[in-house]
Amino acid sequence: MHKLIKIHKIGFRLLQRIHQVDSAIIPLHMLEICLSMGQIYGSLFLTAELIDGLLAGDFGQAAKLAAGLLALNLFLGVTIQLIKRKFRGMKNKIWLIFYVWLREKAFSLDYETMEDPRAAERILYSERTSDMYGGLGILLYHYCEILRSVLHLILSSVMVVYLCLARPERTEGILGMLTDPVWSLILFALVLAGMMVSASRVFQSFAGKQLQIFSDHAGVENKLMYFLNQIYGNAGAAKMIRIYGMEEMILENTQINQDKSMDYFRQMCAVERQEGDANKLVSSFFTIASYLLVAAKTVAGAISVGAFTRYAGALSQFGNACFTIIASNGELRKISVYMEEFLGFLDMESIHAKGSIPVEKREDGEYELAFENVSFHYPGSRELVLKDVSCKLRIKGKLAVVGRNGAGKTTFIKLLCRLYEPTKGRITLNGIDIRKYDEEEYRRLFGVVFQDFKLFAFPVWENITAGFERKQERIEEALRQADAEKLVEHMPEGTDTWLYKNLEDGVEISGGEAQKLALARALYKDAPVVILDEPTAALDPKAEAEVYARFNEMVEGRTSIYISHRMSSCRFCDDIIVFENGRIAERGSHEELLAAGGSYAGMWNAQARYYG
Repeated sequence: MHKLIKIHKIGFRLLQRIHQVDSAIIPLHMLEICLSMGQIYGSLFLTAELIDGLLAGDFGQAAKLAAGLLALNLFLGVTIQLIKRKFRGMKNKIWLIFYVWLREKAFSLDYETMEDPRAAERILYSERTSDMYGGLGILLYHYCEILRSVLHLILSSVMVVYLCLARPERTEGILGMLTDPVWSLILFALVLAGMMVSASRVFQSFAGKQLQIFSDHAGVENKLMYFLNQIYGNAGAAKMIRIYGMEEMILENTQINQDKSMDYFRQMCAVERQEGDANKLVSSFFTIASYLLVAAKTVAGAISVGAFTRYAGALSQFGNACFTIIASNGELRKISVYMEEFLGFLDMESIHAKGSIPVEKREDGEYELAFENVSFHYPGSRELVLKDVSCKLRIKGKLAVVGRNGAGKTTFIKLLCRLYEPTKGRITLNGIDIRKYDEEEYRRLFGVVFQDFKLFAFPVWENITAGFERKQERIEEALRQADAEKLVEHMPEGTDTWLYKNLEDGVEISGGEAQKLALARALYKDAPVVILDEPTAALDPKAEAEVYARFNEMVEGRTSIYISHRMSSCRFCDDIIVFENGRIAERGSHEELLAAGGSYAGMWNAQARYYG
């Protein structure tokens, strides 16, 4: 009982969410159910009266009943079909909203929470299981079937009780005793109890097997989808496969997982077939017993021949309703396994509290940022990446952050952009802890090009504006500053050209070209702080020189931060921070640090032959 309550607690919560999305979906389903009930039971009563009228020779009354039966089925049948036609669009909406909820929740969580592999696993598990076994649409279907069955039970129970209470005209012998109201009720109760016990045992015996197969199958499907999406659908993987001759190995691994998946499907089908056969056996016993009771009542004169069809139909609906309730609860139990994981993801809270203070809007761009004794380690690790870092960033200055790989440069920027929060210490904006500011407003201060930047399969202009208002002059200016103007001019439709071929027949671009567009995006935002993480890593020396030639123009009137392990970029900056092992080892101008002869001087001299 506790498990059943838990299942329906999950189900009702999902129904509430469906209703919030479209308040007409559930009421329309309920209307369709009520109309179908009217059609079924109206037809049972009219058919019974029609048969009795024909047997009595009252053909005029029979004709009226036949016309009424035809009208009832025509009107309700057409109405039900119109409602079901309306369902088609709604079903697509319900199916899509499941994935929309997943993405909306993912976007609402902070970066640190979403970088946790467990969050990604929850999304993947929910998507794969929903694709395999049905999502919100199948959940709504089963609840509608349960409601339909409950109404069948109520209506048919009234008719069955009335049947049992009908007194026979012949009261002598065994037939008279068996059709007596008291004995009829006892016999029907025994038959019903036997059916319910048998059906429950059938369900219990197969439910555990189905859940085990379901759980194992989901894991195999996740592995199989990795091959299909991350290997076969990955252009980068295709190059490595051909170079190293990995085709046979990958095909063999795919076949192994595909065979396992098919085995699970076969096992599931076999279990469902066995359960279906067992249910048919139980159902047949109930049907035979029901028909014998109705036949006995008819022979004993308790009911008319026409009523035989009515009560036989009622008993059939009663038995089917019982089995449907048991079966639908079983399906809901299966659905609740992965929907609980889905709801668990929706219930996830961001690790860090969101601030509410609005960021002061300053036309002069006078924002002072400072690190105060900041230390940080990544989730799941105790090793400090930053160690007691303290520094102030000069307003409208050009700052270079340099150091060897793993020194903490990118982590320093991630903390500044509030993608993570310090493990110890604080970062301030104009003297106030940045955690107190509204997160979205705070991030508007930054235009960033990360080393692992991402462009999307959208038109060029959407990649540049990144959700902000489209202003063509600003787009062209940002492209010019990023040395991407000629690149876009040669595209078929200019800034309206789609990138990549995922969604449209777009253009493919090189890594260096993509980096220029990412730089243009950061400049278009016109944020008071521009951060460039390895901004020329994918550019050739000539393109790199052209970017640096525009450096002062790009960052004019803004605070700029360059992260790089190329010392050549430091010549364009008036302030340099050198990171070593998570600490600030040195700070000063290019000339000061060279004269100091420390880490910076060593890195500069090691690279000097490349840039003179």
